[in-house]
Amino acid sequence: MFIFSLNFLLGIMVFSVKNTISLSTGELILFIAILMGILATFSRHKLIAFSLIFFTAGFSWMGLFSTHVLKADIDEQFFNTPIGIIGTIQELPQVKHNKTQFIFDVSKPFKGKLKLSWYGHNQLKLQSGDQWKLLVKIKHNNSYQNTGGFDYERWLFYKQFDATGYVKRSNVNQLITANSSVLINTVRQNIQKKLTDSFSHLDFIGVINALIIGDRSLIKDSHWQLFKDTNTTHLSVISGLHIGLISGFIFLLFSFFWRRCTICTLKLPASIFGAYLGLLGAFIYALIAGFPIPTQRAFIMAGVVFVSIILRRHHNTWQLYGGALLLVLISNPLSVFSAGFWLSFYVVAIIIYGIGQHKDKHWLFRLIYIQLLISVATLPLIAGFFSIGSIFSPIANLVAIPVFSFITTPFSLLGALFSYLHLQSLSELLFSIANQSLIYLSFFLKQIQLLEFNQWHYTPVSNFSLFALTAGIIFIVLPSALKLRKIALVLLAIVWLQPIEKLKHGEVNITTLDVGQGLSHVVRTQNHTLIFDTGARYRSGFNMGDAVILPYLQSNQINLIDITIISHGDNDHIGGLNSLLENTAISKVLTSIPEKISQDAEQCSAYPSWQWDGVSFKMLNFSHQFTGNNASCVLRISNDSHSIMLTGDIEKQAELHLIKTWGDKLKSDVLISPHHGSKTSSSDQFLSVVSPKWVVISSGYKNRFNHPAKIVTNRYQQHKINILKTSCAGQIDIKFSDQMTIERFRQTFKRYYWRECK
Repeated sequence: MFIFSLNFLLGIMVFSVKNTISLSTGELILFIAILMGILATFSRHKLIAFSLIFFTAGFSWMGLFSTHVLKADIDEQFFNTPIGIIGTIQELPQVKHNKTQFIFDVSKPFKGKLKLSWYGHNQLKLQSGDQWKLLVKIKHNNSYQNTGGFDYERWLFYKQFDATGYVKRSNVNQLITANSSVLINTVRQNIQKKLTDSFSHLDFIGVINALIIGDRSLIKDSHWQLFKDTNTTHLSVISGLHIGLISGFIFLLFSFFWRRCTICTLKLPASIFGAYLGLLGAFIYALIAGFPIPTQRAFIMAGVVFVSIILRRHHNTWQLYGGALLLVLISNPLSVFSAGFWLSFYVVAIIIYGIGQHKDKHWLFRLIYIQLLISVATLPLIAGFFSIGSIFSPIANLVAIPVFSFITTPFSLLGALFSYLHLQSLSELLFSIANQSLIYLSFFLKQIQLLEFNQWHYTPVSNFSLFALTAGIIFIVLPSALKLRKIALVLLAIVWLQPIEKLKHGEVNITTLDVGQGLSHVVRTQNHTLIFDTGARYRSGFNMGDAVILPYLQSNQINLIDITIISHGDNDHIGGLNSLLENTAISKVLTSIPEKISQDAEQCSAYPSWQWDGVSFKMLNFSHQFTGNNASCVLRISNDSHSIMLTGDIEKQAELHLIKTWGDKLKSDVLISPHHGSKTSSSDQFLSVVSPKWVVISSGYKNRFNHPAKIVTNRYQQHKINILKTSCAGQIDIKFSDQMTIERFRQTFKRYYWRECK
């Protein structure tokens, strides 16, 4: 079963990296070849035949499941326009800052699962199970697509959302039926209300709430950052570990008491009685958590073990593991897109392996060995999914796991039970103990967090690099008798010594990042880096510095920014700057609005021109009396063969000023579209003088400003200029060497679950 489940997983993984949902001619030929291989090997080599069958089944199941998820019953007419819908709120609404996010199951005028935001203070009105009539504006699933960035589109696909959107202010918005949910949602809502009303004074009530009902919206940012910096976030919400421990504790406790009753054991063995109650406990705990995908996995894993005990089947551990893996993948093959899935099953496999080692050693030695083994073995997963980790996570987890497992979680659950039974004094005592345990633990974790060398950053520079890291770590943790550790050292040396491909003298790479409705470029020469604008920052605190620019810099191992240019003061150009100032080294800041920047900044005109590594940089827009958009810093970059002009948000007045000042010297191969393609810019005269072959438009997908304006794109076409849009291409990389090369992120790394450009 273990081998077959791995082949089923492999088939799912192969399909998950496809760029189209349909089968290509080559894939059809390969599919037929596999079927022939099954027929040829079935009689003599059944292991090979069944492995091929399970691989094919996994591949096919992923295709069928994905097709079903992507086939949304939402007509195109409902997108990007205000529409009235009727539906029911699912799960618990998430209150964040000035908005409430919730899942809405639409029944009219279409059927679909939406992820909606309602801005303002409406959280008291929204409850799980309520039926509402709402005026909303929805859009296709979309995300910023950049090197190192979070693939939100993939996450939405994994969560099986048909669209996202927000509620518009309107008298149409009204409650139809209150609290029509099933009993469990009412219980969850009541628990949350009791916690927020009666225990909000407890510092860690957000974590306690997350451990009980799986809702992490109340966890403070500082607490979340603490757990993240020490690699203990998996403990702060309901996880497989918690469900396994609670159900295991119930199993052991009731088995123990059942054995004390001789008549009882004659009718039903204690282990089977304990397994029934352990299974029930796991189910109830998962149910209270709302049965999200992570708890579904945990329940299936616990269920396989308990059902095996109930049926008196004596399977070895790896058979049970394989059975649980297969059931999880059959129930939801999209689990392979979740870091939690890999961490759960990978860590369990490491624990199973580790328990079998050093059986003659003291229990404390084995405990420390397994914890160190987990920390080392999960390095490839952490590098692949997060690119950042804690060096001292083994020590942090060695303390945090027992605290959460034996104090915080059980006392929180008992506190919720007694609170629901109106035993307030007992409830307060138990919640206080749970909270105090986290206070003491947080003091310990903060000492680790404050260590300068606690954090490590590593982003694999290629798929081969990640594969080599994974293989090297596996070879290290395998028994020394296999004599693979020398090979492991070679593989790890390749990983750590593999350099980022450096540009040559005279070469320059201009990356236009996909920051939605905004602008940000990263310009790299052989030894220098420049950032031009930093995208937007939103009221929630979300900003393009944290979400896009820093992950890009880390992925390319860029630790120093020589110059940051902020063209002007609009939020969609300056919004991410503070994040960069706080998290990376910046030597110099140039801008047209130095008074708006906290760090010492100078006017762009103070540095009219310079050279880096054979590449010329020239500031163009100064000696004028403009303010606002027309005051934007304009930068022209060139090498011996090619040139590009970065324009900020200049409009026709500034364009005319540039023409009068520089004339034919404005000519460039590539133009960054002024003001995101607004109809106030890109005049005929300006385009005639610059005469670009390509224009790059940085704007949001289906943005509310309708950028780029149709009249402007028509003008580009009349001037025979090729158009590149971040809304269609994602991140755009333009490299100048002897030749000019252009790479579009969405084209190079295309996935079948990404939206099409429309």
